[in-house]
Amino acid sequence: MNKALVVVSHYAPYPPDALARLTEKLKSLTKDVLVVINDDNVDSLSLDSGDEGVRTLIRPNTGMNIGGWDAAYKTFPEFDFYIFMQDECEVLREDFIAAYVAELSKDDVGMTGESINPKWDTGWNEIARSSLNYEISLDSKGSSVPRLNYYLYCMDHWGIDPGQNGRHLRSLVWAFNQRALSSIKGFPIGLHKEECIAAEIAVSKSIEQHGLKVTQVSRNPFEYIHHVEWQRDGHRKVQLL
Repeated sequence: MNKALVVVSHYAPYPPDALARLTEKLKSLTKDVLVVINDDNVDSLSLDSGDEGVRTLIRPNTGMNIGGWDAAYKTFPEFDFYIFMQDECEVLREDFIAAYVAELSKDDVGMTGESINPKWDTGWNEIARSSLNYEISLDSKGSSVPRLNYYLYCMDHWGIDPGQNGRHLRSLVWAFNQRALSSIKGFPIGLHKEECIAAEIAVSKSIEQHGLKVTQVSRNPFEYIHHVEWQRDGHRKVQLL
């Protein structure tokens, strides 16, 4: 039987309620669940066997969710498939593991997830001329740069070919087969918010660079797993009152 590790990332200062609900659900579906806690107050990685078999990996908070997922893969590199999610996710369909494994078992697929970012699913030239390409500040001196320029710079620095377009999976739910993760050797780690966004795009581009497809696991976004901050159509975040 193929082994799949389900990894949930959590930021230590946040309330644990959502994490508890999600892990309780996951425990009813699989024995292979790992919680990664990104903690600003630790300087080394530690592993706890956890309550009722749910292991917990505690690590310094570098790279946000993507950094936590990278640490999970490198700590447990022996699984055939990996399903990474944020703790704000909720399971809609209990057969999600089987669906993800089936998609990732296709010869040409290396990465899948719940939501391709529709706004970025176009050519780089179109993005450069769009409202997405606003100025971002990178230092306390107030200097700024178009965000696309910075993201492309990061990918070049990481040795990742951006390809012809910005198509990528949002880092809400990601899943990979072992072949893909071993090919890209884990994920680039952002040191601040903008670099983490660049890393989100870069991972999809890195998978494509290795000749594998990046797919949305279902025709409709959030078919199997939903992130509570996003509308079900995947086009915008939920408007908070």
